[in-house]
Amino acid sequence: MLMVGDVKCYHCGHISGQIEATKEERLVIRTFKPRAGFKGPKPQPGKRLRCERCGGPVFLEDLREAPIAPLAIDLAAARKLRRKNRGKAA
Repeated sequence: MLMVGDVKCYHCGHISGQIEATKEERLVIRTFKPRAGFKGPKPQPGKRLRCERCGGPVFLEDLREAPIAPLAIDLAAARKLRRKNRGKAA
C-alpha cells in the first residue's frame, strides 16, 4: 500500500515536502518530494533528512494512503468504439 506524509520540523513547524512510502509490515521510504521553492540540501541515502529552514529534526505528519490516479480515457476512441458496436447485438 502506497502512503504519503508531510515532512514537518519538530522545532519550527516548517513543512519541507512529502515522503512517499510503502507500508507492508513496516514503513519503507521510497521518495522525498520537496515543496515548491525547496532550498535545502537534497536527501542522500543513509543521511537523516533535516528541516530546510532551521536544520532541526523532522517527523512525518498526516500519514495517509496515497490517492489513486484516475485513468486517462481517450474520449474520441471511446465514441468511435461505441458507434462501431452500436448495431451489434450483445
